[in-house]
Amino acid sequence: MIYDILGDSLFNILHQAGEKLKEEKYVRVLAHYDGDGVSSSIILLKALERLDIKYHLSYIKNLDNEGFRSLYEEEADSLNIIVDAGSSQIPAIADHSNFIILDHHFYNKTETSCININARDFGINGTRDACGATMAYIFALALDENNRDLFPFFMSGVMADKQDIGGLSGLNKDLYNEYNSYKTHHTLNLEGTISDAITYSIDPFFDGLTGHPDEVKKFLESNGIDPDKNIIDLTTDENKALGNRLALKILENNVGSDAIKYLEGDVLYFDNLGFSSKELNSIIDGNARIGLQSLPVQYFLGDNSAGNDMVANVKIFKTKLIDYIYRAKSDLKEEKYLRYFYAPESEMAGPIAGAIALYTVKPDKPVIGFNSGTDDVKISSRGSRYSVSRGLNLSEVMKTACAAAGGSGGGHDIAAGGVIPKGREKQFLDAANEMIKSQIKIF
Repeated sequence: MIYDILGDSLFNILHQAGEKLKEEKYVRVLAHYDGDGVSSSIILLKALERLDIKYHLSYIKNLDNEGFRSLYEEEADSLNIIVDAGSSQIPAIADHSNFIILDHHFYNKTETSCININARDFGINGTRDACGATMAYIFALALDENNRDLFPFFMSGVMADKQDIGGLSGLNKDLYNEYNSYKTHHTLNLEGTISDAITYSIDPFFDGLTGHPDEVKKFLESNGIDPDKNIIDLTTDENKALGNRLALKILENNVGSDAIKYLEGDVLYFDNLGFSSKELNSIIDGNARIGLQSLPVQYFLGDNSAGNDMVANVKIFKTKLIDYIYRAKSDLKEEKYLRYFYAPESEMAGPIAGAIALYTVKPDKPVIGFNSGTDDVKISSRGSRYSVSRGLNLSEVMKTACAAAGGSGGGHDIAAGGVIPKGREKQFLDAANEMIKSQIKIF
């Protein structure tokens, strides 16, 4: 039972939020636009449908105060459920109170009369042990234990936020142990035929192989591996042999141990959905990153007509992202305490920074991606657990450096984002370098 996992304080506030929700006939859901946020929205919408509560879903793409307030006020008179964001945005809507927040990011405590449920306020590590989908899932379970069947979307959110690297922990692990009823298979973190799996792999990313089918062919031939064999059909010995060779390929870039940890893991087979956990994550996150969040939501809420396009978009997303990763890596700028690049699309800056930071460079400095729009510059930053263990906190870096450049930012210690006025990148970089220098004394 969910109460036994959460204990009094967290369960009680979730119950309070649930009772407030049940008084409504219509609610507005605001979800962050990424894979975790979309997974969270599917959980919430499924739960709302089961309560016969009508809803309207919108995605949060602008987290600065002005942009967030503008989005919120489109339906300020309705109850708003804000998921995978919200705690840091309370000051933007401080004159309102009719909202429920389900969040896991760092934030500065602010007095509010709303129901703000942030994992960190209950001693839960929001970087490793709970994501937006975790918070949506425990809310759904507090509403009704029969919502346990929404487990696959909890897992897709966990994977989108990379909280599965090295194995689940904390609240995520407790939920997995209690509510997982699916078969698991420990295998390489790849999908499809071996040739396609490596060619289109972005998590993990194999520098020089990903995106290069001819090189993949040579690699497999030189190691006596059948390129047409499906990953799930590999024997234990074949799986181990291929994994060892791919690990050596990753280590050529002097990357950290986290990159190797993500090479393999437990894959769940969601028979009722027709996808594995790896495939489900790729579908939801891939569509989200090309601005088509609605397709997986439509499909998993029962609109089968969205299925073909939803699946086809995954390869479109991966092809585009792979190109962007190589371009960004070739143009990567090196500073004393950070690395940075410019991304062609704002939704891609985070995945590009994540792939570069985890799979292509040493884990000693964070990687920052800029995307310049019409009036402002959106920023995504990614670090490593190695740097975080030595003091790096990108949430604080982004908050301080963005403010110094006239913008705003925040997030997690290992991954964070922000927005600044156009043309203020130099001020941001100067402040970020100083902030990282103060956090990590010796490089």
